[in-house]
Amino acid sequence: MKKTIKRMWVMVISSCTLLIFVAIGFPAQKQAAQKPLGKWARHYYNRVKIFKQENAHLKNIVLLGDSLTEGFSVEKYFPGMHVLNRGIIADHVGIGERGVLKRLDCSVFDCNPSSVFLMIGVNDLGDYNSTQAVERVAKCYRNICITIIKKMPDVKLYLESCLPTGKKYTRLNPAILALNTRIKKIADELGLTYIDLHSLMKDEKGGLKSEFTREGLHLTPAGYKVWRKALEHYLPPVIGTKRTGMTSSR
Repeated sequence: MKKTIKRMWVMVISSCTLLIFVAIGFPAQKQAAQKPLGKWARHYYNRVKIFKQENAHLKNIVLLGDSLTEGFSVEKYFPGMHVLNRGIIADHVGIGERGVLKRLDCSVFDCNPSSVFLMIGVNDLGDYNSTQAVERVAKCYRNICITIIKKMPDVKLYLESCLPTGKKYTRLNPAILALNTRIKKIADELGLTYIDLHSLMKDEKGGLKSEFTREGLHLTPAGYKVWRKALEHYLPPVIGTKRTGMTSSR
């Protein structure tokens, strides 16, 4: 009888030891099998980490988007205002693993926002390289808006049109125009404000004006000044100043 009990305990201990080794070894094997992150994926996750650390307890204006938004310097164009830049280079709407839809917690909900200015979608169009992708991008874009509205119905959500492109990127302009039409429709449907930046920055051929870009996609300071002035009507005045265009924030 004693020998039987002893054998049972040996079997129990052996089984527990095996389970512990499996539990410890499995994550290590799984982690080892993961592919290294690419340049923009690393940048994405680094920015998300910074957002989580930066979110403050004050009411903030949130700029949400991709590289165009990330380059919109808060210090230069919004001095004296509580503005959080939540732009990430090469970001997308969120159809795949990454994108605005996947980071709304750290980029909107944890930011205590009073208003959110959204511009996103061009990178998706560039990746899919097809006007047929517009509906898919627009559907995800609408999902972003619905999610924000349901979570924070009192936040003012502004939908900014995607900008035209120039030089080697002009092939994207037909899809951009189609997406802007869908974005305007989403704004009308949900009772949101649509800000038409596209018409302010296009040239006579419908591309991005040469003075607003160097390579046809990203903005020069002149382009950001036009963008900043277009937002003036939707921004709260800085205490102690008058609203007079760009000078109201200085």
